[in-house]
Formats: sequence, C-alpha cells, structure tokens
Amino acid sequence: MIQSADKASLGALERQFITRNGRLANQISPEMRVHSSAGFGLVELMVAMVIGLLGIVVMMQVFSVAEAQKRTTTGGDDAISSGAISLNGIQRDIQQSGWGISDVRVIGCNVSGLLSGGASIPLVPVTINPTGITGDANTDTLLVVYGNGNGAVEGDLINAQPATNIYGVNAATSFTAPQAGPPVVLADRVFAMPPPPRPPFPTPCNLSMTTITGVNRPNVTVSAGVAVMQDGRLYNLGSAPVVRAYAIINRALVVCDYVASNCATNPLPSPPPTPSPWVTIADNVVSLRAQYGRDTAAANMDAIVDVWDQNIATPATPVSNVAAKNTEACGLMRASAVRIALVARSSQPEKRLDGTLTSGQYVTPATLDWAGSDALAIAIDATAAAAVAISLPNPSGTWPTWQDFRYKVFQTIIPLRNITSLGAVTEC
Repeated sequence: MIQSADKASLGALERQFITRNGRLANQISPEMRVHSSAGFGLVELMVAMVIGLLGIVVMMQVFSVAEAQKRTTTGGDDAISSGAISLNGIQRDIQQSGWGISDVRVIGCNVSGLLSGGASIPLVPVTINPTGITGDANTDTLLVVYGNGNGAVEGDLINAQPATNIYGVNAATSFTAPQAGPPVVLADRVFAMPPPPRPPFPTPCNLSMTTITGVNRPNVTVSAGVAVMQDGRLYNLGSAPVVRAYAIINRALVVCDYVASNCATNPLPSPPPTPSPWVTIADNVVSLRAQYGRDTAAANMDAIVDVWDQNIATPATPVSNVAAKNTEACGLMRASAVRIALVARSSQPEKRLDGTLTSGQYVTPATLDWAGSDALAIAIDATAAAAVAISLPNPSGTWPTWQDFRYKVFQTIIPLRNITSLGAVTEC
C-alpha cells in the first residue's frame, strides 16, 4: 500500500507541472510558436552563403584543371592521330613509287600526255620540291609517280612496226612485241622508247603517253603512234597511273591528283578554286621535311646509301669518277630511299607553365629536331642538315606563339623498292 507521505510527494510533483492558467508547463504556447517559425537568423544565412561560395570556387578550380588536362590530352591525341595517318598515307605511296618507270633507259625522261592539261612531267619516282608545287614557308613538297600496269619493268621489245604514221596524228599504229605480246589490255596507258635500247641515253629525252585501243596479239594498237619505233621498247603504266603531289598548305597536309587536275596552276592558298583540286588529309600538320638517301660510290654504284640530302647527281654535280656514269638517270638510280619527317601540332594552344599568357616557361621551349638535322647529320654535312631543319609557323607575336603548342615529330626511312630491287645497275 502507498503510504500517506508518498501520496503527498506525488501530489507535489503533479502540481509542479501545472501552471497558473491550467496548462502543462511542457506545452508550447502561441508566443513560442511564432518565435520558432521565424527561421534562420542573418548570421546563419551569411555563414551558409560563405560555405556555398567556397564550394563553388573549389568546384570551378577543379573543373578548370580537369578541362585543361582534358584539352592537353585531347590535343596530344589528335596530333598523334593526324601524324600517324599522314605518315602512313605518304609512306604507302612512296613504297609504290617508280613502278613502270624505274628502268635506267627511261627514268628521268620527260613524258607528255600523262598529266591533266597535257603538261610534261619527268619520270622520277619521288621528286622533292618539284617545280610548280609550293607549300607553307620552310616546308618541303613531294611529287610521287608510279603506274599500275602488269608489264615488265624494263618494257617490251618492239621487234616490228607494221604501220607507221605521222608524229602527233591521232591514228592507229601497231607495235609488234615478241611471242604472245605484252600483258596489256584496252585503255592501258603506254609510251614507246625509241632505239637505241641501251645507253647512251637520248638527249633530250622526251616521250609521249598514249592509250591502247586494240590488242591483236602480238600486235598492240595505240591511239597515237610515232615513227621509227622498231627495236625500241614499249612501257606500260596500266590503266590508272598515279601522279600525286603532297604539300603543307595553311598548316594542313594536303594532296592533289595531278592526273585529274593541274595542281601547279591551282594552288590552294590564293584564293582556292571551287572545287579545289587539293584535298586535306589531316589538319594541324605544320611541317614536312624530306631527303634522298644516295649512293656516292666513286666509280660503280654499290646500292648502299652514303649520304642524305635533297640533291640528285647530274653531270654538273657528279658522283662517279667515270664521266659516262654522271647522268641524271644514274643520279636517280643512285637514290634508293627517302627519309621524311612530319610534324603534327595540338589543335589548341596552352598557357605558359605558370598559368599566364605572357610570361613563364613555354610548353615547347626548344626547336624540334629529326634525323635529318641532328648533331650527327650536321657533323657530316651542315648545309644539308640546315636545309631540312624544322621551322614552325608563328601564329602571332604575343600569344599564342609556336612555342605555346605541343608537337609530335613522326619520321621514317622509306626504301624505294622499285629502285632497290634492281640492285647495282651496271650502267651506273
């Protein structure tokens, strides 16, 4: 049973929770409700805003750094892709160069009727800086020539000539080749080389391209023939011979099909014709440099590269101590490789390493080198090395300069397989 003293204590406790107006003390009054619904005070709001602003600043800094790293990575990847694709395309063309024109009897001769417009072109596998093709300053241009015929590289002997026509007349002429005749088909592009079939070479050596219009083995009929071709040779470049020009124009690697368009009279820069014969292979390729690998053996060629430069030996610049071998043909036969360098650039400039635009260390502080301009090459031939030094374009005098971009140098040595397959040519 609860004692009377305990009851008195409970009563006192109950009275402590009762206010004068009869409400429990722990109940919320209307005045308290108004005060609690007033929200945060000014101090709390200012503290929250400061914290939010600090968070935004931090996030923007992180975003800026992430975007800069992304831009650098993307620009580097683009440069690598552009350079790799460009180098692969040029390398593939140069490897095929010289097919059908590598015989010592015809290499270096001028042939008309191959290019668009009928202009004459020398039969040279690879020409560095050909006449009429210009690119950006301090860059090289290339002209690559090869056929796609199935005939023998040394041509087919013309052992009879049943019909003879006047020079330049578009009439049928038949060349008779030995046995079953050369592996030719209609529409193949051919040219005939008059006798003598061996050196001394005709000077000047001017040939005319024509088209096969009929095959009645062993006779081959062409659209335009020339007289006195018996004991000469017929050379077949196939139905689609290739003459391609490569250049760096407006900081892009471009190519022109010389058979379809006259590239020399349709330069890209000023102003480009519509449509332009030049096709862009890759943007942001800012330099192309090239050298021949030449055999300079004193007497007879040994088919070994001795020097790298942009020269082709002629009687004016002999390579042999035998005067009869210092011909342009032998100079071309002694060039058995081409060494090229392509320089690709990132698409976007970057700030200096200290984060500014006008001071600090550049992302590319020094000039670029390649095998043609390294210390060893300079020690051998300073003039040849200086001629192919990489000089990069400067977009502006302040920012960006050429040093505010990232670069990748792609280089390779490409054997001229249709020249090297002939080995050491006796005539040279």
